[in-house]
Parts: sequence; structure tokens; C-alpha cells
Amino acid sequence: MRFQRCLLQCVMVMASMLGSITVSLAQTVTHIGMLEPDTVSRMWSFIKDKTQAPADLPVPPIVVDESLPKNVRLMFEFPSQLSPETEMRIRLNPRNLMAWNNGMWHWAVGHEMTHYAFLLRENGWQEKTWYDNQLKHHCDYEFMTITQKLAELLWEIYESSEDRLHMYIEANKSCRHQPNQ
Repeated sequence: MRFQRCLLQCVMVMASMLGSITVSLAQTVTHIGMLEPDTVSRMWSFIKDKTQAPADLPVPPIVVDESLPKNVRLMFEFPSQLSPETEMRIRLNPRNLMAWNNGMWHWAVGHEMTHYAFLLRENGWQEKTWYDNQLKHHCDYEFMTITQKLAELLWEIYESSEDRLHMYIEANKSCRHQPNQ
């Protein structure tokens, strides 16, 4: 019990450092610990620089969500004209968090953060009740370049050539399998 309390405190400290990761007691607390605040911050700074985002643009909310279908590892959601009630956030599936190591999970979160930056840029960096999304990100050259460069940034941290190759494959697979996203 003492270990769980300590673990929960560590996760809450991490969440407060990022200012955007939320954790409920119903979730498996250890999973969110896979996201390292310094790595997320470094990726976010890189993405903001490449998309010319406002310097004070916060990291999108990142939530562990047990209600995601088993086949969905993570996803970026935003309010649209069809569903303005949807929250702007990145949802992580706790059942799949153990399938990848830290480098791959950080890359996947970076991929979703890039969707967030592209969506906000397309909407003039303005906060809105719903967002228009006309650009198809997955096959966009700039989007693919940024997500591939995230692989290089993460290689500098984790030094896994195998993971870097997997990240490049995932970036290209996104275009092939989901070109309309």
C-alpha cells in the first residue's frame, strides 16, 4: 500500500509538471508513468517550433482512458461542427500501454500532439467552441516530416535504432491506412 501511495504521488507530481496529464484512481496508475515530462516537453517544443505555434501554447490534455476500444492505442479528439461537445484531448488506452516501450509511446504521443498543432494552426491558433479540419494530416508532407523528425529526436534520447525504424514505419503506415485523417 505504501508503494502504491508513493507511486501515485510520483505520478501526480509528473502530472503537475506537465500541467495536462490527468489520472483517475480507477486507472492503472503505473501506466501514465511511462510518459516522461522532460521528453514530452522536448517534443512539444520541437513541434511548436516546426509549426510556428505561439510560444505559450500548452501541451494538449493527455488522458488515460479505459473506455477506448481494444484496437485503439491512442487518439486525438477535438470538438467539431458535428460533435461540438467532444473535449480537445489525447486519449491513451491503458490496455495497450505495455505493448510498446517508452520511445514508441513518446513518438505516438508526439504524433497526436502534431495533429493538435496542425488543427490549431489551421484554425488560426484561436480557441473555439469547435474546429474546422480540412487538411488531411497523415499524408501531408510537412506532417510526415515532423513525425519522422520526432523519431530522430527520440533516438537521441533512447538510442534504439529498432524503435526509430518502427517509428518511421508507423508514420508511413498512417498515410497508407488512414489517408483521410
